[in-house]
Amino acid sequence: MSTSTNMSYAQALTDAKSLIVQQSARIKSDAQKIKSQSEEIAQWKSMADEMGAELERLRALEPRLAETQAAREQAEATVGRQRMEIESIESASRELQRILGEQAARINELSAELEQTRVALPTDEDEAALEAMTSLLSAARKPKKAEHPAPPAQAQGSRMMVIPADPTPFCQVAERQAA
Repeated sequence: MSTSTNMSYAQALTDAKSLIVQQSARIKSDAQKIKSQSEEIAQWKSMADEMGAELERLRALEPRLAETQAAREQAEATVGRQRMEIESIESASRELQRILGEQAARINELSAELEQTRVALPTDEDEAALEAMTSLLSAARKPKKAEHPAPPAQAQGSRMMVIPADPTPFCQVAERQAA
């Protein structure tokens, strides 16, 4: 037998041993991959279980979601109506403020008119002077009695009236009488 063509028993054993070591390493590697994949599958299964539980919880919340959305829409409609009411009230308030401004201006005009009228009205002193003149004029128009003519000072009481030659405002007449 030739050594080159035929393999020796030791060489075959070394080749077999080498093949067994390779197969053993591959099996270990495959076992680690399988273990890793098993752990990954367990994680995926755990996540699937958690997602299933979450899905069940969300399914239970689904009717409440519809109720909540309906309540939100009602609240938005109420807010819209209230916003319109507020805008209407603000508009009415602006109109009332405009009217109040006009009325305040009119009150100011009337107050100024009243003050002008008060200035033109006779004072108490003017009225007293007019009364005195009226009584003097009526006394002068009465026919004089010949029996006992009363002096003008007695007819007026203790006051004596002086009529100036030129026209004088009534308030100045009263001042002259007081002096």
